[in-house]
Amino acid sequence: MKTIYNLVKKDYILIKKSLLIMLLFVTFAPIFISMRAPEFQNNGTLLYGMLALMITFMTYHMISMEEMKQKGFVYLQITPMSNKKIAISKYIVVTLAYLATTIIYCILALLPFTKVGGVGIKGIMLSFAIIELFFGIYIPLTFKLGYVKLQMVSSGIIFLSPFIISLISKYFASVINITSSIQSLSDLTIIVGIVVLTMIVISIGSKASSNILKKQEY
Repeated sequence: MKTIYNLVKKDYILIKKSLLIMLLFVTFAPIFISMRAPEFQNNGTLLYGMLALMITFMTYHMISMEEMKQKGFVYLQITPMSNKKIAISKYIVVTLAYLATTIIYCILALLPFTKVGGVGIKGIMLSFAIIELFFGIYIPLTFKLGYVKLQMVSSGIIFLSPFIISLISKYFASVINITSSIQSLSDLTIIVGIVVLTMIVISIGSKASSNILKKQEY
């Protein structure tokens, strides 16, 4: 457990200079978008989900770039450290970024003057499931292809995120209808189902990443 903790700590130390900027973005972006798009004021589930995905992705991307610059990943590979622990630490890094975004967003939603729409436990859990599914594929893919090959894709996703939010807002009603259908399930059903799904995704993703890392040559 201490090894995983140190790996997570190492990742956040790599991007410590960017954390304040990200904190400001997480705080003011929802306020700005909500004021420009009133449809998000009554229901903030969609805005929250897109923000959480954007921040977790940016966090993982910046860490990846710093590791590439400092050749940190190579050093990790030549130390007596479990590949599976390296992979698990990446999922924990993403989860911590998600939790921080969730806490900030929920605080903003409680403040009337921000106009930020609220999000319920079901919306939070559904967003978490989508993010974990995304990184369940993306993290092993990063280990497989390397940071350099994925750099253009990563930059493209970050650049397109605001446009994606704008596009989705045009189909806001349809998205809300689908979300409402899922949210008709009980809180306990959704929470238990998503927790089990997340554990499966992390387990499979960590194993796949570990197998990929074993085959890497440096």
